[in-house]
Amino acid sequence: MKQIIKNPFKILTIICSFVGIIICLSTARYDGYSHPSRRLLYFTNQSNIWIFIIMTLSLFTFSRKGNYNKYSMFIARYIFITSIILTAVIFCCFLGPFADKSYHAWSVSGILTHIAVPLFAVIDFFTQNERFFINKKVALLSIIPPLFYLILTTILFYFNIDFGRGENFPYFFFNYHSPAGFFGFSSVSPYFIGSFYWIILMFLLLLFFAFLLIKMNNKIYLKRDKTT
Repeated sequence: MKQIIKNPFKILTIICSFVGIIICLSTARYDGYSHPSRRLLYFTNQSNIWIFIIMTLSLFTFSRKGNYNKYSMFIARYIFITSIILTAVIFCCFLGPFADKSYHAWSVSGILTHIAVPLFAVIDFFTQNERFFINKKVALLSIIPPLFYLILTTILFYFNIDFGRGENFPYFFFNYHSPAGFFGFSSVSPYFIGSFYWIILMFLLLLFFAFLLIKMNNKIYLKRDKTT
């Protein structure tokens, strides 16, 4: 129990992700969604669920003595923290500013899942005592969660599955039939560029954060190694 208490940012991440998701589901009807379950089709909620699971497992894994599964858990946490960082950046820079008022983007659940959880998860990542060296090739694994989501979203789009508000896409940049289309350009806000360019931009941002986390982690790791 003492070891668990020594990880306050893990606990804050777990609490914020859990509360954020519960509020998000409970206010789905108010926000105009046909059913609360539809909100689980969004990357933000999926990444919050994953970070909740990983952080909970990590909390107990790193509370044990020895290196049992600690490296694997450390890498898993790194992968999903990269995804949650991407959700924060995309939300703050693109989704939040362009969101219709009916979406209540800056609600309590929106702030918890898009800002609080990423913030506490990143702080926890850099303040954890036990640390492992991460090979740069591991950064490619960070592509897996968003790539899976991209494939899922594309399939649901072409099967015309409703994401809860009468639209067959979760975010405007996944609207392949927008005024800009997939490869085109438009003067209609927020569809200035086609989905293809948005997707490339997001994966470039993802890899940037993935390599940045590795660089900073390894720097901390080597610095500690020299002092011990």
